Amino acid sequence: MFTLGQLAKQGGGSVVGDPGIEISGVQPFELAATGDITLAARKRYLEDLESTGATAVIVPDIHSDEKKPLIRSANPKLTFARILALFGAKPFRNLGVSHLASVSETCRITEPVSIHPFVSIGAGVVVEEEVTLYPGVVIGNGCRIGAGSTLHPNVSLYAGVSVGKGVVLHSGTVIGADGFGYVHDGEKQVKIEQGGRVEIGDYVEIGANSCVDRATFGTTVLESHVKLDNLVHVGHNCHIGENTVIVGCVGISGSVTIGKNCILAGQAGVSDHVTIGDNVIVMQKTAVTKDIPSGSRVGGPYSRDYRSELKIQAVTQKLPEIYKEIRRFRRMIK
Repeated sequence: MFTLGQLAKQGGGSVVGDPGIEISGVQPFELAATGDITLAARKRYLEDLESTGATAVIVPDIHSDEKKPLIRSANPKLTFARILALFGAKPFRNLGVSHLASVSETCRITEPVSIHPFVSIGAGVVVEEEVTLYPGVVIGNGCRIGAGSTLHPNVSLYAGVSVGKGVVLHSGTVIGADGFGYVHDGEKQVKIEQGGRVEIGDYVEIGANSCVDRATFGTTVLESHVKLDNLVHVGHNCHIGENTVIVGCVGISGSVTIGKNCILAGQAGVSDHVTIGDNVIVMQKTAVTKDIPSGSRVGGPYSRDYRSELKIQAVTQKLPEIYKEIRRFRRMIK
């Protein structure tokens, strides 16, 4: 239970109405009831605030309707996310180390921790305080897991992986598997041994069944606050800058450098040894085969400027009609 004033302070907004009103939950606009707070960022919701049963509503700071208690915010969605995090926060549970876990004698584990049954931890692993390892997690030799990190069921860390603090790895994620490197000798593929490692920064979150490969030499790096969706592949020797978001089914080849604050939308693909600058948006299903300068927004199979790509797509859709016109014109001039 929080007061409206407390929520506004934590969410970064200002209160319209009684700041002492108590809020017990967060719900969608149509489902909210007494005691709830909801978000009305879209025009159709703002025009019909009285239809929601919510006690209070988060709105843009330019909204002037005062029929309900409000939290006004310059970024309503961000305020909503912060408030949602308050209600959804799950305090750490100190369960200790299960007697059904397999833990090497050479590990260094800092209490409190929560290590569930059927976890396997190799030699020389460092596990810092308030780490949670769910059943089926496998930690290879020489790994480090930072304070407050959570590894969900069946996560695998190969040897030598470093995970920062506050990291969340969802089920089925594999960190540190061999990079995909082969050379054909004329008869068969010869594997290039992958001797590097992976370094995950602080507060990174990686979705279910995603993979981050170890470097051939050196380190594959995900800087702090990087967010990977489900089913994302990051190849060997990649370096991904802080605050970058990579959406589901994106494939990134080896030795790619991606800057800070980028967004790669779903099913985009990046060729090897490409450099993408800071603050770049790569639209869905884009094939990035060349370097992209900072601040760009690209799309399509040739990673063109997105506005140019939209114009090309619009013309492409008219090609059948244009072809008919060309044929008609040819007949006229014969």
